[in-house]
Amino acid sequence: MVLAACLAAPAAAAPLDALLSAAPERIAPIAYVELGIDRLNRALDFSTSADDAGGGATPNANASGQGNYRASQLLGSWQVTDGLWLSGGLGERRVSNAVDTFRYRSWQVSAQARVLQASGAWPAVALRLSAWGNQASVTEATTPVHVPGAILDTVTVTRPSDRSLQADVIGTWVLSPALDLSAALGVGATRLAYGSLAATTTRNGCPYQLSFNGNDIFGNLAGPCADTGGGVIRQFYDRSGDYGVDVAPEIAWHGRFVQAGVSASWRTGDWTWRGGYLLHVASRDGVDDILARRGDPVHKVNHIVAAEAALRLHPNLSAFARAQISNKLFFNDLPVSYNTSTSGSFGSRYSLLTLGLRAGF
Repeated sequence: MVLAACLAAPAAAAPLDALLSAAPERIAPIAYVELGIDRLNRALDFSTSADDAGGGATPNANASGQGNYRASQLLGSWQVTDGLWLSGGLGERRVSNAVDTFRYRSWQVSAQARVLQASGAWPAVALRLSAWGNQASVTEATTPVHVPGAILDTVTVTRPSDRSLQADVIGTWVLSPALDLSAALGVGATRLAYGSLAATTTRNGCPYQLSFNGNDIFGNLAGPCADTGGGVIRQFYDRSGDYGVDVAPEIAWHGRFVQAGVSASWRTGDWTWRGGYLLHVASRDGVDDILARRGDPVHKVNHIVAAEAALRLHPNLSAFARAQISNKLFFNDLPVSYNTSTSGSFGSRYSLLTLGLRAGF
């Protein structure tokens, strides 16, 4: 559709559900602060998108294989009372293709309370409530976006954002002082929003500035245009639906998700090793039905594998490296990037590497 401007990449910091534990004090007894930077294993390729998948669109050779991703995040967690942890995080994500760069600010807050202590073969059980999201002041795409009936030369979206609420039940078995196993089950809801959307297009050799209201499109002549003999149309109002654009359900959808995961943590000497798997299933209103009608890719399931190695440099300081591999790019952690223009890119598999420092107290 019209939101190539919201194309963005994932970040491992929020929510990083593949490594949830009911015993965060196994990381640090009272509190910890973590600073990390993210990199992808290879250049992003924006040449395959829903615009191409629907047929008739030509991949942008200038953008192919020249995308890049950079992100950083600061996370903190504090045990307020025995078994009650409050956490929060802020981050910035930057993704670019050969022409455009998109910047998002991310945030996350959560509260986790242990409601059952480990006893014999029974695990410790915790309930976790969290809210998280991503937002940008404006995103602009200057590479052409194909929609049914037209080519949009540029697209500008103000204040695109996503907001998610999530609830998890987590169980952790402490098998030994060095080894623990965890399992988690979660449900959540996501809602996208935006301030305004504008685009430009060319009709009969004339440039037009477009504004949208559902399927209705209003166009204003945006610059000089030579009269080709039929007269120059300075304004037009299109209610025919030929553009095939319905902004709200395509870029401001809401949906639900469920997920389940398992993880393990092992300590030996100054090293701590963690690994986990997460299955995430999403159901979205509006946008996926539109994609299906157009014959474009619809993605509902994501598999994530995460692994982390941490080395204690000082009693209160560790360095860590974390890898996250998923079979769907742009999926769990950045819902605002999923729309009818970008769904074709979600089938790509990339691995994300996070390097950072963790201070525990």
